[in-house]
Amino acid sequence: MQSVLVIKIGAIGDVLRTSYLINALNKNKNYHVTWVTSAESTAILANNPFINDILIFNKHTLPSHVDILICLEDMTDYVASVSGITASKRIGSYINTNGELDYTENVSEWYDMGTISKHGIEVANTLKKENKKSFNEIFSKSLSIDINDIQPKVFFEEKNKNISSIDNSTFRIGLNLFAGNRWPSKQLSEDDTKKLIDSMLQYLQNKNKNKNKNYSLLFFCDDNTVEKAAYITKGKNVTILNTNSSVSEFSYFIGKCDLFVTTDSLGMHLAIANNIRHIAFFHPTSAVEIDNYNNGIKVISQSSDYCSYKPYAKYDKLLWKNIFNQWIKEVENFMLLNK
Repeated sequence: MQSVLVIKIGAIGDVLRTSYLINALNKNKNYHVTWVTSAESTAILANNPFINDILIFNKHTLPSHVDILICLEDMTDYVASVSGITASKRIGSYINTNGELDYTENVSEWYDMGTISKHGIEVANTLKKENKKSFNEIFSKSLSIDINDIQPKVFFEEKNKNISSIDNSTFRIGLNLFAGNRWPSKQLSEDDTKKLIDSMLQYLQNKNKNKNKNYSLLFFCDDNTVEKAAYITKGKNVTILNTNSSVSEFSYFIGKCDLFVTTDSLGMHLAIANNIRHIAFFHPTSAVEIDNYNNGIKVISQSSDYCSYKPYAKYDKLLWKNIFNQWIKEVENFMLLNK
């Protein structure tokens, strides 16, 4: 049995979409797959039947030799952690003889437009904007796997959770409008978030006049953003849903939505994995790279900083309105299908 070591540590959404590749890689093979990741990402991988062992970065001892080493990180500390491991075949990033971050030719199409591009960040930004291929298209070639075998799937143990606060609704709309620290400009401004929610509520109230259709807006947050969520939704007919910083709870409640609106990529990837209709907006990250498996809508920022490596990108003041207009189409389609 050949051994495969995968190095993909963060972010959690990226770990999830990378797992689809490994599932496809191991689908018809007899590999023993070990995955090195962060403690936060272990929940995403823990019950995956295509992964044999999970090691936590900087905690567990790594093997000294593997048959295939797949390193899909671009941070020096992460890549350096596996630099001493010998492998019969190496795919991805590594530390070269000059002590610099480098990458193998079989993944150059991806890394040439990344932060460690051999061509520099300006060329990387240009290549990223010109790119027409998805993450799956690029890596199916790099890993020699059938792209049709790459399917979204998340593996969590089913648990009984309290959904009484949202269980009476015939149309559940999830709103995941916060973003992590790495890409703060992914999210809408506070004022635009309020405008979006107010517009949604007004629209639903008008549609629901003289009709007996129930709906609920579910504002997703975690332990770090619950106070901010309460402030934004104060006085509005919105249910705050604190998933307690648990990825499995986040995934579970996304799975209970009929439509999910998200700015954060983890929420988007979990909606994809749960086969939930969703609207995802992109600023400043690339929309082209994402496979939504024909189950979502991409709303793209019109800012000049779209598709760039700028965490504090120029803001698109019309983004909330474009999201709302697309949301109306999705709501109309849902109501048409459920007459």
